[in-house]
Amino acid sequence: MLEVRAFRGLTFDTGKTGSQDAIITPPYDVIGPEERAILAAKSPYNLVHVQLPMPSGDASPYENAEKIFEGWLKDGVLVQDGQPHFYLLRQHFTDIEGVARTRRGFFAAVKIPEAEERIILGHERTFAKPVEDRLKLTAALQANLGAVFALYDDDDAQLAAFLGQMEQSEPHATATTIDGVRQEFWRVDDDPVVTRFFENKTLYIADGHHRFQTAGIYRDQMRAAHPEATGLQPYDYVLMGFVALNDPGLKIYPAHRLVPQPAGFDAAKFVEALKPWFDVESMSSDALPERLASDPAACAIGLVIHGAGACLLKLRDIDRTTLLGSDRGPAWRDLDVAVLHRGIIERVLGIAEGAEFVYEKNLARAIEAAETGSAGLSFLLRSVKPSQVQACARDTEPMPQKSTYFFPKLPSGGVLNRLI
Repeated sequence: MLEVRAFRGLTFDTGKTGSQDAIITPPYDVIGPEERAILAAKSPYNLVHVQLPMPSGDASPYENAEKIFEGWLKDGVLVQDGQPHFYLLRQHFTDIEGVARTRRGFFAAVKIPEAEERIILGHERTFAKPVEDRLKLTAALQANLGAVFALYDDDDAQLAAFLGQMEQSEPHATATTIDGVRQEFWRVDDDPVVTRFFENKTLYIADGHHRFQTAGIYRDQMRAAHPEATGLQPYDYVLMGFVALNDPGLKIYPAHRLVPQPAGFDAAKFVEALKPWFDVESMSSDALPERLASDPAACAIGLVIHGAGACLLKLRDIDRTTLLGSDRGPAWRDLDVAVLHRGIIERVLGIAEGAEFVYEKNLARAIEAAETGSAGLSFLLRSVKPSQVQACARDTEPMPQKSTYFFPKLPSGGVLNRLI
């Protein structure tokens, strides 16, 4: 059974740190070296100092993070609430199309499922190196710095009153993060309605698959190290941020693929090789974005070939196993991005599975890359639907890498979760 509960969060004392703008960050895995340097320069209390730590003298990054973090706790920079709370979040942002939007969610502690439980499901593969990194940091700090981003069903708006508390008072903290998102936080009382609501629910991980796997491994290590412990312990829980699947501010964007032309590539022969499976409609690159977005085809992919123009590829009404094989399930075969990877890039172009590409979230820049020659081929994708995320998670069918880009991300630093 899923257990979602209030917790005694750690929050920054703005009387000592100053503006939260200089403290709160996006998740660690979307912060590059340049962004890290900018964030670190904002404040000695910026979360990046412990979220993406650097070595100091003979101290490893993790040892340095522990020293900084313990200093914040000792000096009262980070303060733990005396009673359990839920922490509401409202995010104001401008989407990729330039539309102003608002998304609502909240943070809670969630019991990490046992091995046999399938109540928190992911849709991405995880990799050993980032899990190892996060595990070392978790062990050093004994805390969750960033939340796992989870989606849930609430078609009947049963949590409307709970989330509606945002409209009844001013937020207890606000920040504008480096990604341009206005973050607003509320600390609200424990509410048994919320815990009961989730008891028979399934959660779907949007972002934070490595954080979730790390939490499970850390839990298992702590259980092994403390066999005398009875009952549930703080390390049996992980910090999660929740957004409803039907929230109007939930946006999933595609990552378009910029692919080099293979040796001996012939554009005309490539297009002919696509035609047994696809209807190919040539058009100007200017017209391609609107056509891609509006075409009713079950699977449509935009293509711009350097030196050979643009077209829309529409998968014919075929048995998809003839193109994609039968080793993966129907939820996976339903994805445009799976058709692109397995059917076009691997089968038709002959590029090996797992090859690295450039991923571009901005559609105009993806088109420009092929037109200018910085990319030989630009494949343009439509957004994955939330229902497809659910279907792949339920069927344990990991999507191809970077199939989804959720924006905005959940901020790190608005509330932290202590594991002791």
